[in-house]
Amino acid sequence: MLDGDVAGFAAFTTIFVICPVCWLLGKVRPHWGGWEYLGVERVKWWHWPVWGAVTYGLGVLFGYLGPSLGVEEMDDSMVEMADTTDFPILLFLGVAIAAPLVEEFIFRGVLFRGWRESKMGLILTLVLTSFIWTSLHVQYPAIILGYLFFFGIVLGLAREWTGNIWVPVWMHCVNNVLATWEMLKYTS
Repeated sequence: MLDGDVAGFAAFTTIFVICPVCWLLGKVRPHWGGWEYLGVERVKWWHWPVWGAVTYGLGVLFGYLGPSLGVEEMDDSMVEMADTTDFPILLFLGVAIAAPLVEEFIFRGVLFRGWRESKMGLILTLVLTSFIWTSLHVQYPAIILGYLFFFGIVLGLAREWTGNIWVPVWMHCVNNVLATWEMLKYTS
């Protein structure tokens, strides 16, 4: 398993490599600026509470359904990560803020835009980006992976319907803040 401090530090430092690379990939595309390609646009104010509530609602629903589906209160890998951190704020910043930013720039930014503009269309883009994103989280049991796949579809729909990368970043942060808060409550 991964030490919580290493995980937090690694996730946080990837912002300074992956996000600029994503911007550069957008910049080199014909007819696009780097930020424009990623979907960095101004967000209408009402998107923040609406999509935040959607994310919170999905988390609460899964929290209620999870035990009947065999999900423990907290996955062992998350408990171990929390138990092995000496700097909870670093773990929090890495998992709750940095990881969502980096992952969304890749999956709902670069890949989403490229595949959405191709012959693949919306449905295949949603499925592929969600599947590949979910596969990054293989440390979790199958039922949690199912939830993550569904959440990935919702993140992709938010990207499509708002035309903006910041909304899925926000949603992913809300999800991870809630999960990280719960994880840190289990520290011994």
